[in-house]
Amino acid sequence: MGKSPAIGARTIGRRQLLCWGGLSLMGAGLTACSAGPLIPRLDVAGGENGGMYFEFATLLCEALVKYKIAENSEALITEASVENLKLLKNGTAGLSLALADTVAQLSPAESSLVALGRVYQNYYHCLVPRESSIRTLADLSGRRLGTGAPGSGTWVTGQRILNATGLDTAMRSPRERQLGYVGGLKALEEGSIDALFLFGGIPVSSITELEQRLPLRLISMSSVLPRLREEYPRLYEPVIIPQDTYAGVAQVDTVGVANLLMANVSLPDSVVSAVVELLVNHARELIPRNSAGIQYLTPDTLISTGGQPLHPAAQAAYRRLHG
Repeated sequence: MGKSPAIGARTIGRRQLLCWGGLSLMGAGLTACSAGPLIPRLDVAGGENGGMYFEFATLLCEALVKYKIAENSEALITEASVENLKLLKNGTAGLSLALADTVAQLSPAESSLVALGRVYQNYYHCLVPRESSIRTLADLSGRRLGTGAPGSGTWVTGQRILNATGLDTAMRSPRERQLGYVGGLKALEEGSIDALFLFGGIPVSSITELEQRLPLRLISMSSVLPRLREEYPRLYEPVIIPQDTYAGVAQVDTVGVANLLMANVSLPDSVVSAVVELLVNHARELIPRNSAGIQYLTPDTLISTGGQPLHPAAQAAYRRLHG
């Protein structure tokens, strides 16, 4: 069993949600085990407040406390995948959420970061106002495009999409604005950008809210999938955002990427095993409200990590649970 990283540190100046030992927002009839917590603190690097990452991280930290895996646990507000992996690497967080394609960029020197499981599917959105003249990805040429916070999973995948579409050249590139989740939706509503890239489980609650004020349309991503899948095997999947996922918005083909729950390989085996059992046995408690984009967590889906290695104790736990 490895030495536990310094997972109790907090991010200075960052607004956080603290899940205390007595807090339980879970369903009735489920009781925590009688033994004491396995670890004093286990913080979860999530994402922007109001986004799917942070909602999932919040539910997870509540469950970590409720089932006495950790005495205390915080869901950290971050700019998502890249920052989450940094917080995990430096010990500020003990667990983090990250897109599989962002994880795949880790260098060999960062091989101490491993997956505990695939926790949900992300759907890439290219949003435009419904009356916009933008109909295809090619139409983004020269337009004002929100591409996600710098270094975020949205930004990383978006750059690959622009490249696959041939929009990464000086003559054809959109006028890129690196806006986070909240800032990007605000800019789209205000008209200061023409289109917005955004990643999330479906439906994204903030898009649902915006659509009530600004009729929206989704742009198909099907044209870039063959090249993405050729260049980055096992990372990108064809998925559909069904009709009326957002009121009045037609069905669209898009790009799907797995979201992984990551840890340091030094996280104690007993903690890893308990987290895996939590994911499998209490999956329904970890699904954010109104989310249709998170598949029901089972050993079969949890181990589909896009080629990213699992923590050895996670592998053993899945074998034990799944046979």
